[in-house]
Amino acid sequence: MKILTTILVTILFALSLNAQVVPIIELKSGGLLGGVENGKYLDAKTTFGKLNGKQSYSIFGITGKTGELTATIEAPDAPCEEFYYANTELERQQGIGIGTSRTWNPVPRTPRAINLNDKTYLTIVSSILRAKGLPKSKAVIEQAVKVDLDGDGTDEVVLTASSYGGKIAPGAKAGDYSFLLVRKIVGGKAKNIMIAEEYIKKNIEFGAPSRFEIAAIADLNGDGKMEIVQFGEYYEGSGAGVYEITDKAVEIKMLETNCGV
Repeated sequence: MKILTTILVTILFALSLNAQVVPIIELKSGGLLGGVENGKYLDAKTTFGKLNGKQSYSIFGITGKTGELTATIEAPDAPCEEFYYANTELERQQGIGIGTSRTWNPVPRTPRAINLNDKTYLTIVSSILRAKGLPKSKAVIEQAVKVDLDGDGTDEVVLTASSYGGKIAPGAKAGDYSFLLVRKIVGGKAKNIMIAEEYIKKNIEFGAPSRFEIAAIADLNGDGKMEIVQFGEYYEGSGAGVYEITDKAVEIKMLETNCGV
């Protein structure tokens, strides 16, 4: 019995030595978010130290896999001294790249698109705007999907709403807004869970307002639960973060990237 235990421990140790880090990049910001090793998240700096040259990635967006690419991660440089740049053939494409060394399916449940003019969700957006002090702002949904994030058999709704028309400028008008929302059943009732939000109450000539998007929805570490990758931009910068959803939005602080002035 003792011999078998020793052999098993030796095999597991050898497997751990051979485990490959799975890098994750956010394509629109062009940065390395971090990585996964043996199911655990690694920050960008640690992940970079474990990579060697060009890596292969699968691209995932809001509704699943969209393609493949290769990328080389480059060390930080001024002015963004903690930004690990993913050098790829793509330019500002929406989505994320997950290393092909992964051993799990990043999309165990496929998100399904919701009509952006759906009256139910436009009403929800309008209600939020009124509650935030913007009763005259028009409800505009930019992205919307249904997906069972945690595998409990009940769908969540993930959406972004914004007044910026897909573009960002140095200034903003009173009534401008952008937010990323998850609508989830908690305790038998629908709950709005905000991931990112900003509301403009008065005109600003230069205030670097922010606009938020869903970059991707995917299982990033192989635990069967799907995380939300949020992309955010302002006039001279952009970045991304990752959130898991319980009864609130929990930021995975090991996974982030940003660069701006």
